[in-house]
Amino acid sequence: MVDSLYEEVSGAEAGRPGWDLARAASYALALCVHAGTLALLVVAGLLLWLDANVVTIIVAAVLLLTAFFVAPRFGRLPRKENVRFRADAPALFGLLDRIGAEIGARPADAVVVTGAFNASYGTVGLRRRRVLELGLPLWDTLTEQQRIAILGHELAHGVNGDSRHGLIVGTSLSTLGRLHHALRPGGRDHRMNYIVDLMARLLQGAVSSVVALVFRLQRATTLRASQRAEYLADDLAARVASPAAAASTLDTLVTTGDSHAAAVRRHALNAQKIEFWDDRRQALAELPEQERERRRRMAARQRLRVDESHPPTHLRIAVLRSRPDAEPRIRLEPGEPEKIQAELGPDYARVAKELRESARAALYR
Repeated sequence: MVDSLYEEVSGAEAGRPGWDLARAASYALALCVHAGTLALLVVAGLLLWLDANVVTIIVAAVLLLTAFFVAPRFGRLPRKENVRFRADAPALFGLLDRIGAEIGARPADAVVVTGAFNASYGTVGLRRRRVLELGLPLWDTLTEQQRIAILGHELAHGVNGDSRHGLIVGTSLSTLGRLHHALRPGGRDHRMNYIVDLMARLLQGAVSSVVALVFRLQRATTLRASQRAEYLADDLAARVASPAAAASTLDTLVTTGDSHAAAVRRHALNAQKIEFWDDRRQALAELPEQERERRRRMAARQRLRVDESHPPTHLRIAVLRSRPDAEPRIRLEPGEPEKIQAELGPDYARVAKELRESARAALYR
Protein backbone atom coordinates (compact mmCIF):
# COMPACT_ATOMS: atom_id res chain seq x y z
CA MET A 1 0.00 0.00 0.00
CA VAL A 2 2.80 2.41 0.92
CA ASP A 3 4.78 1.60 -2.23
CA SER A 4 1.77 1.95 -4.52
CA LEU A 5 0.89 5.31 -2.99
CA TYR A 6 4.49 6.48 -3.46
CA GLU A 7 4.38 5.51 -7.14
CA GLU A 8 1.07 7.31 -7.53
CA VAL A 9 2.12 10.63 -5.98
CA SER A 10 5.55 10.62 -7.63
CA GLY A 11 4.00 11.41 -10.98
CA ALA A 12 1.77 14.30 -9.95
CA GLU A 13 0.93 16.47 -6.97
CA ALA A 14 -0.90 14.53 -4.29
CA GLY A 15 -4.57 15.43 -4.14
CA ARG A 16 -6.81 15.59 -1.11
CA PRO A 17 -7.98 12.17 0.11
CA GLY A 18 -11.32 11.31 -1.45
CA TRP A 19 -14.33 9.43 -0.14
CA ASP A 20 -13.61 5.76 -0.73
CA LEU A 21 -14.81 2.68 1.16
CA ALA A 22 -11.99 2.88 3.71
CA ARG A 23 -12.69 6.54 4.52
CA ALA A 24 -16.41 5.87 4.87
CA ALA A 25 -15.66 2.92 7.16
CA SER A 26 -13.39 5.04 9.36
CA TYR A 27 -16.14 7.64 9.82
CA ALA A 28 -18.73 4.93 10.48
CA LEU A 29 -16.55 3.43 13.21
CA ALA A 30 -15.96 6.87 14.72
CA LEU A 31 -19.68 7.64 14.79
CA CYS A 32 -20.34 4.27 16.46
CA VAL A 33 -17.79 5.13 19.16
CA HIS A 34 -19.42 8.50 19.80
CA ALA A 35 -22.87 6.88 19.70
CA GLY A 36 -21.71 4.54 22.46
CA THR A 37 -20.84 7.52 24.64
CA LEU A 38 -24.24 9.06 23.93
CA ALA A 39 -25.95 5.75 24.74
CA LEU A 40 -24.35 5.74 28.20
CA LEU A 41 -25.87 9.15 28.90
CA VAL A 42 -29.29 8.12 27.58
CA VAL A 43 -29.41 4.90 29.61
CA ALA A 44 -28.32 6.73 32.77
CA GLY A 45 -31.05 9.33 32.24
CA LEU A 46 -33.71 6.68 31.62
CA LEU A 47 -32.76 4.79 34.77
CA LEU A 48 -33.13 7.92 36.87
CA TRP A 49 -36.37 8.95 35.16
CA LEU A 50 -38.17 5.59 35.16
CA ASP A 51 -37.27 4.23 38.60
CA ALA A 52 -34.99 6.26 40.82
CA ASN A 53 -33.83 4.09 43.73
CA VAL A 54 -30.54 3.32 45.42
CA VAL A 55 -29.54 0.67 42.87
CA THR A 56 -30.46 2.66 39.76
CA ILE A 57 -28.81 5.78 41.16
CA ILE A 58 -25.56 3.86 41.69
CA VAL A 59 -25.74 2.29 38.22
CA ALA A 60 -26.57 5.64 36.63
CA ALA A 61 -23.66 7.27 38.46
CA VAL A 62 -21.28 4.60 37.14
CA LEU A 63 -22.63 5.10 33.60
CA LEU A 64 -22.27 8.88 33.85
CA LEU A 65 -18.70 8.61 35.13
CA THR A 66 -17.87 6.20 32.31
CA ALA A 67 -19.42 8.53 29.75
CA PHE A 68 -17.43 11.44 31.15
CA PHE A 69 -14.22 9.41 30.91
CA VAL A 70 -14.74 8.31 27.28
CA ALA A 71 -16.31 11.55 26.05
CA PRO A 72 -14.42 13.33 23.24
CA ARG A 73 -11.61 15.56 24.43
CA PHE A 74 -11.32 18.76 22.45
CA GLY A 75 -8.20 19.99 24.20
CA ARG A 76 -7.54 23.50 25.38
CA LEU A 77 -4.91 26.13 24.91
CA PRO A 78 -2.35 26.07 27.72
CA ARG A 79 -1.99 29.27 29.72
CA LYS A 80 1.78 29.32 29.96
CA GLU A 81 4.62 31.63 29.17
CA ASN A 82 5.46 29.69 26.03
CA VAL A 83 2.18 30.61 24.28
CA ARG A 84 2.36 33.44 21.75
CA PHE A 85 -0.64 35.31 20.40
CA ARG A 86 -0.90 37.75 17.52
CA ALA A 87 -0.18 40.79 19.71
CA ASP A 88 2.89 39.07 21.21
CA ALA A 89 4.57 38.18 17.92
CA PRO A 90 3.24 40.31 15.03
CA ALA A 91 6.13 39.49 12.69
CA LEU A 92 5.79 35.71 13.18
CA PHE A 93 2.03 35.83 12.74
CA GLY A 94 2.44 38.07 9.72
CA LEU A 95 4.59 35.38 8.10
CA LEU A 96 2.07 32.70 9.07
CA ASP A 97 -0.74 34.76 7.52
CA ARG A 98 1.14 35.11 4.23
CA ILE A 99 1.84 31.38 4.10
CA GLY A 100 -1.73 30.51 5.03
CA ALA A 101 -3.15 32.80 2.37
CA GLU A 102 -0.96 31.12 -0.26
CA ILE A 103 -2.12 27.57 0.56
CA GLY A 104 -5.69 28.43 1.56
CA ALA A 105 -5.29 27.77 5.28
CA ARG A 106 -7.11 29.78 7.93
CA PRO A 107 -4.95 32.00 10.18
CA ALA A 108 -3.34 30.49 13.25
CA ASP A 109 -4.76 31.60 16.60
CA ALA A 110 -1.73 30.82 18.75
CA VAL A 111 1.85 29.54 18.61
CA VAL A 112 3.21 27.35 21.40
CA VAL A 113 7.02 27.44 21.61
CA THR A 114 8.45 24.18 22.98
CA GLY A 115 11.73 22.34 23.37
CA ALA A 116 10.82 19.61 20.89
CA PHE A 117 12.94 18.90 17.82
CA ASN A 118 9.77 18.99 15.78
CA ALA A 119 6.70 21.03 14.89
CA SER A 120 3.01 20.19 14.87
CA TYR A 121 -0.41 21.65 14.19
CA GLY A 122 -3.81 21.05 15.73
CA THR A 123 -7.14 22.52 16.73
CA VAL A 124 -8.33 22.79 20.33
CA GLY A 125 -11.50 23.67 22.20
CA LEU A 126 -15.10 23.79 21.08
CA ARG A 127 -14.24 26.89 19.05
CA ARG A 128 -11.57 24.79 17.23
CA ARG A 129 -8.80 27.34 17.65
CA ARG A 130 -5.85 26.63 15.41
CA VAL A 131 -2.58 26.14 17.27
CA LEU A 132 0.91 25.73 15.85
CA GLU A 133 3.45 24.04 18.13
CA LEU A 134 6.92 25.22 17.18
CA GLY A 135 9.94 23.36 18.52
CA LEU A 136 12.64 25.97 19.11
CA PRO A 137 15.59 23.53 18.63
CA LEU A 138 14.28 22.63 15.17
CA TRP A 139 13.55 26.25 14.29
CA ASP A 140 17.08 27.26 15.32
CA THR A 141 18.55 24.52 13.09
CA LEU A 142 16.75 25.48 9.88
CA THR A 143 17.63 28.05 7.23
CA GLU A 144 15.21 30.84 6.31
CA GLN A 145 13.57 28.96 3.43
CA GLN A 146 13.46 25.77 5.47
CA ARG A 147 11.60 27.66 8.21
CA ILE A 148 9.02 28.74 5.65
CA ALA A 149 8.77 25.12 4.50
CA ILE A 150 8.13 23.75 8.00
CA LEU A 151 5.51 26.43 8.69
CA GLY A 152 3.87 25.72 5.34
CA HIS A 153 3.79 21.99 6.02
CA GLU A 154 2.21 22.39 9.45
CA LEU A 155 -0.41 24.93 8.31
CA ALA A 156 -1.22 22.56 5.44
CA HIS A 157 -2.57 20.08 7.97
CA GLY A 158 -5.55 22.40 8.24
CA VAL A 159 -6.43 21.95 4.56
CA ASN A 160 -5.00 18.56 3.49
CA GLY A 161 -8.07 16.51 4.46
CA ASP A 162 -6.38 14.26 7.05
CA SER A 163 -9.28 12.77 9.01
CA ARG A 164 -7.00 11.74 11.88
CA HIS A 165 -6.66 15.42 12.70
CA GLY A 166 -10.38 16.00 12.29
CA LEU A 167 -13.11 16.44 14.84
CA ILE A 168 -14.94 13.13 14.31
CA VAL A 169 -12.21 10.55 13.62
CA GLY A 170 -9.51 12.28 15.65
CA THR A 171 -11.58 12.39 18.85
CA SER A 172 -12.72 8.81 18.27
CA LEU A 173 -9.13 7.57 18.13
CA SER A 174 -8.34 9.52 21.29
CA THR A 175 -11.33 7.96 23.09
CA LEU A 176 -10.41 4.42 22.04
CA GLY A 177 -6.78 4.88 23.08
CA ARG A 178 -7.77 6.25 26.47
CA LEU A 179 -10.30 3.47 27.03
CA HIS A 180 -7.85 0.73 26.06
CA HIS A 181 -5.24 2.09 28.44
CA ALA A 182 -7.75 2.18 31.31
CA LEU A 183 -9.06 -1.34 30.68
CA ARG A 184 -5.73 -3.13 30.40
CA PRO A 185 -5.38 -5.58 33.30
CA GLY A 186 -2.72 -4.81 35.83
CA GLY A 187 -0.67 -7.12 38.01
CA ARG A 188 -1.94 -9.61 40.56
CA ASP A 189 -3.97 -8.04 43.39
CA HIS A 190 -3.03 -10.07 46.47
CA ARG A 191 -5.85 -8.53 48.52
CA MET A 192 -8.41 -10.43 46.44
CA ASN A 193 -9.17 -14.10 46.12
CA TYR A 194 -6.96 -15.64 43.43
CA ILE A 195 -9.87 -16.98 41.36
CA VAL A 196 -11.81 -13.72 41.58
CA ASP A 197 -8.73 -11.71 40.65
CA LEU A 198 -7.96 -14.04 37.74
CA MET A 199 -11.51 -13.82 36.37
CA ALA A 200 -11.50 -10.03 36.71
CA ARG A 201 -8.21 -9.71 34.84
CA LEU A 202 -9.40 -12.12 32.12
CA LEU A 203 -12.56 -10.04 31.66
CA GLN A 204 -10.51 -6.82 31.52
CA GLY A 205 -8.17 -8.38 29.00
CA ALA A 206 -11.03 -9.52 26.78
CA VAL A 207 -12.77 -6.13 26.79
CA SER A 208 -9.51 -4.21 26.27
CA SER A 209 -8.65 -6.52 23.35
CA VAL A 210 -11.95 -5.68 21.66
CA VAL A 211 -11.28 -1.96 22.14
CA ALA A 212 -7.75 -2.40 20.77
CA LEU A 213 -9.12 -4.25 17.74
CA VAL A 214 -11.54 -1.40 16.94
CA PHE A 215 -8.73 1.14 17.46
CA ARG A 216 -6.37 -0.69 15.09
CA LEU A 217 -9.14 -1.21 12.55
CA GLN A 218 -9.89 2.51 12.53
CA ARG A 219 -6.18 3.32 12.20
CA ALA A 220 -5.89 0.86 9.31
CA THR A 221 -8.86 2.33 7.44
CA THR A 222 -7.30 5.80 7.63
CA LEU A 223 -3.74 4.74 6.77
CA ARG A 224 -3.71 5.43 3.03
CA ALA A 225 -5.70 8.66 3.28
CA SER A 226 -3.51 9.91 6.12
CA GLN A 227 -0.31 9.23 4.19
CA ARG A 228 -1.75 10.87 1.07
CA ALA A 229 -2.58 13.92 3.18
CA GLU A 230 1.03 14.00 4.41
CA TYR A 231 2.33 14.01 0.83
CA LEU A 232 -0.09 16.83 0.04
CA ALA A 233 1.21 18.82 3.02
CA ASP A 234 4.73 18.36 1.62
CA ASP A 235 3.59 19.61 -1.79
CA LEU A 236 1.97 22.68 -0.26
CA ALA A 237 5.17 23.37 1.70
CA ALA A 238 7.11 23.05 -1.57
CA ARG A 239 4.74 25.56 -3.18
CA VAL A 240 5.52 28.28 -0.67
CA ALA A 241 9.21 27.52 -0.01
CA SER A 242 10.34 25.56 -3.14
CA PRO A 243 10.68 21.76 -3.52
CA ALA A 244 14.39 21.93 -2.69
CA ALA A 245 13.75 23.73 0.60
CA ALA A 246 10.98 21.32 1.59
CA ALA A 247 13.18 18.29 0.81
CA SER A 248 16.18 19.71 2.70
CA THR A 249 13.94 20.40 5.72
CA LEU A 250 13.02 16.72 5.95
CA ASP A 251 16.66 15.79 5.43
CA THR A 252 17.63 18.03 8.35
CA LEU A 253 15.13 16.25 10.57
CA VAL A 254 16.68 12.90 9.67
CA THR A 255 20.34 13.85 9.91
CA THR A 256 20.57 16.22 12.87
CA GLY A 257 18.08 14.89 15.42
CA ASP A 258 20.64 12.59 17.07
CA SER A 259 23.21 15.37 17.28
CA HIS A 260 20.69 17.64 18.96
CA ALA A 261 19.89 14.93 21.53
CA ALA A 262 23.62 14.37 22.16
CA ALA A 263 24.16 18.10 22.71
CA VAL A 264 21.34 18.18 25.28
CA ARG A 265 22.83 15.20 27.16
CA ARG A 266 26.28 16.74 27.07
CA HIS A 267 25.05 19.96 28.62
CA ALA A 268 23.06 18.07 31.23
CA LEU A 269 26.28 16.41 32.42
CA ASN A 270 28.62 19.36 31.97
CA ALA A 271 29.09 21.40 35.12
CA GLN A 272 30.73 24.27 33.24
CA LYS A 273 28.66 27.24 32.13
CA ILE A 274 28.84 26.70 28.37
CA GLU A 275 26.37 28.61 26.22
CA PHE A 276 23.93 25.96 25.10
CA TRP A 277 22.78 27.32 21.77
CA ASP A 278 26.19 28.37 20.43
CA ASP A 279 27.71 25.00 21.35
CA ARG A 280 24.78 23.17 19.77
CA ARG A 281 25.01 25.18 16.54
CA GLN A 282 28.72 24.46 16.32
CA ALA A 283 28.18 20.72 16.85
CA LEU A 284 25.59 20.61 14.06
CA ALA A 285 27.75 22.67 11.72
CA GLU A 286 30.70 20.32 12.25
CA LEU A 287 28.66 17.16 11.58
CA PRO A 288 30.56 15.35 8.78
CA GLU A 289 28.74 14.68 5.53
CA GLN A 290 29.76 11.01 5.81
CA GLU A 291 27.88 10.75 9.10
CA ARG A 292 24.86 12.52 7.61
CA GLU A 293 24.80 10.00 4.78
CA ARG A 294 25.03 7.11 7.23
CA ARG A 295 22.01 8.44 9.09
CA ARG A 296 20.07 8.83 5.84
CA ARG A 297 20.74 5.21 4.94
CA MET A 298 19.84 3.96 8.41
CA ALA A 299 16.56 5.89 8.30
CA ALA A 300 15.76 4.48 4.85
CA ARG A 301 16.33 0.91 6.10
CA GLN A 302 13.91 1.18 8.98
CA ARG A 303 10.78 -0.83 8.35
CA LEU A 304 7.45 0.94 8.27
CA ARG A 305 4.98 -0.01 10.98
CA VAL A 306 1.53 -0.91 9.69
CA ASP A 307 -0.11 1.80 11.79
CA GLU A 308 2.38 4.57 10.97
CA SER A 309 0.61 7.79 10.04
CA HIS A 310 3.51 9.25 8.04
CA PRO A 311 5.06 7.79 4.90
CA PRO A 312 8.76 6.86 5.22
CA THR A 313 10.74 10.09 5.24
CA HIS A 314 13.11 8.95 2.50
CA LEU A 315 10.12 8.42 0.19
CA ARG A 316 8.77 11.87 1.04
CA ILE A 317 12.16 13.37 0.19
CA ALA A 318 12.30 11.40 -3.06
CA VAL A 319 8.86 12.69 -4.09
CA LEU A 320 9.86 16.30 -3.39
CA ARG A 321 13.09 15.94 -5.33
CA SER A 322 11.11 14.58 -8.28
CA ARG A 323 9.08 17.79 -8.47
CA PRO A 324 10.14 20.41 -11.06
CA ASP A 325 12.30 23.23 -9.77
CA ALA A 326 10.23 26.27 -8.88
CA GLU A 327 10.84 29.65 -7.32
CA PRO A 328 9.45 30.01 -3.80
CA ARG A 329 6.25 32.01 -3.55
CA ILE A 330 7.11 33.21 -0.06
CA ARG A 331 10.40 34.74 1.03
CA LEU A 332 11.32 36.52 4.23
CA GLU A 333 11.30 40.26 3.72
CA PRO A 334 14.24 42.51 4.72
CA GLY A 335 14.38 42.82 8.49
CA GLU A 336 11.72 40.14 9.02
CA PRO A 337 14.11 37.42 10.30
CA GLU A 338 15.51 39.76 12.93
CA LYS A 339 12.01 40.74 14.11
CA ILE A 340 10.88 37.13 14.42
CA GLN A 341 14.09 36.21 16.22
CA ALA A 342 13.54 39.05 18.68
CA GLU A 343 10.00 37.84 19.35
CA LEU A 344 11.30 34.34 20.11
CA GLY A 345 14.31 35.63 22.04
CA PRO A 346 12.83 35.19 25.55
CA ASP A 347 12.17 31.52 24.81
CA TYR A 348 15.80 30.56 24.21
CA ALA A 349 16.92 30.67 27.86
CA ARG A 350 13.73 28.99 29.04
CA VAL A 351 13.93 26.13 26.52
CA ALA A 352 17.64 25.53 27.22
CA LYS A 353 16.91 25.29 30.95
CA GLU A 354 13.97 22.94 30.40
CA LEU A 355 15.99 20.66 28.13
CA ARG A 356 18.87 20.41 30.62
CA GLU A 357 16.56 19.74 33.56
CA SER A 358 14.62 17.10 31.62
CA ALA A 359 17.84 15.35 30.56
CA ARG A 360 19.21 15.38 34.11
CA ALA A 361 15.95 13.99 35.48
CA ALA A 362 16.07 11.17 32.91
CA LEU A 363 19.48 10.09 34.21
CA TYR A 364 18.04 9.23 37.61
CA ARG A 365 14.90 7.39 36.56
